[in-house]
Amino acid sequence: MRSPFKTGASQGCRNWSKHLASFHWKWMRPWKWPLGRRSEMTHISSKEIDAMNSEQRSQTLVELRDEMLQLRSQQALGGSSSNSGAYKQTRRSIARLLTKMNQEKEE
Repeated sequence: MRSPFKTGASQGCRNWSKHLASFHWKWMRPWKWPLGRRSEMTHISSKEIDAMNSEQRSQTLVELRDEMLQLRSQQALGGSSSNSGAYKQTRRSIARLLTKMNQEKEE
């Protein structure tokens, strides 16, 4: 079976042209480019959590859980969310918040 990457008489190294084609394809995929933050609520950094007091943390936790509920309902109904990584980011932000709250309780 012939490889689709071979180019006539000047085949050169088989793997090189295959590698070059895959590199070019990966390099040109615009949907993988970093687009920055799409929603302010989906991701909360550790520095932002450290700057909050306990009341703000509990309020943020409620908001994140509401957002998680909305994302789950969208997923259950079969609709695609505008940001496919929002579910994962929200889940991790909730975990960060809970971790910091539990560390405060221990101290």
